[in-house]
Amino acid sequence: MTLRLNKFLAMNTGTSRRNADEIIKSGKVIINGEKINNLAVFVNPGDEVVVNGKKINSKEDQKIYIMLNKPQGYITAVKSDDGFRTVMELIKREALKYKHIFPVGRLDFMSEGLLLFTNDGDFAYKLTHPKFNVTKTYIVEAKGELTDDLFNRIKKGIKFGEAGLLKPKNIKVIRKTLTRFMLSVDLTNGKNREIRRLMEFFNLKITILKRVSIGKLYLEDLPSGHYRILNAGIAELSLGG
Repeated sequence: MTLRLNKFLAMNTGTSRRNADEIIKSGKVIINGEKINNLAVFVNPGDEVVVNGKKINSKEDQKIYIMLNKPQGYITAVKSDDGFRTVMELIKREALKYKHIFPVGRLDFMSEGLLLFTNDGDFAYKLTHPKFNVTKTYIVEAKGELTDDLFNRIKKGIKFGEAGLLKPKNIKVIRKTLTRFMLSVDLTNGKNREIRRLMEFFNLKITILKRVSIGKLYLEDLPSGHYRILNAGIAELSLGG
């Protein structure tokens, strides 16, 4: 997209357009090797823009990685044709600044927790394809009595139609009572609604399903509905499962 030079600088450096005008007039901007001091200049796709010796990359070309603590009541989609709220509404500011951002993987409508966004297709592929074996950890709270026999059956997994074997990579009990229990569940294959299908098979009602980590990237104390921009190095932790 062709942009006036001051707008390009404002969008990609965080400065104001007025300050961008001063930078241009001072002769500190070079476009494709030519020094610029004309405010009427435009930047075209592919142009190399340098300010004070530093190359300025368009945010359309920059990769971005976002960690969101998804609340319940949002669908994991870029848009909804049925009027549902989407997770994109929670990162609207960044979605307007950067092009082609999308959620990586999914959390269903009533699930919550760690959800990543990016415009880096290669990163998303590595995060979601089963061959990369990235571990996702979930906290599951459910109603019912968790006997030793039932726990072992959940741990063993079930065959579920076309989905095949639904079986956690790891599972452990965090706490339990006669009427309620909480588990930590690790998955790697990312099958649709895997934990919910597994619990429903044993007539267990989930009250909380929250993803707390992807690889070595942890949700920690990020409040529900809030997000954090990650640098590429931190985002790579999510591939370290």
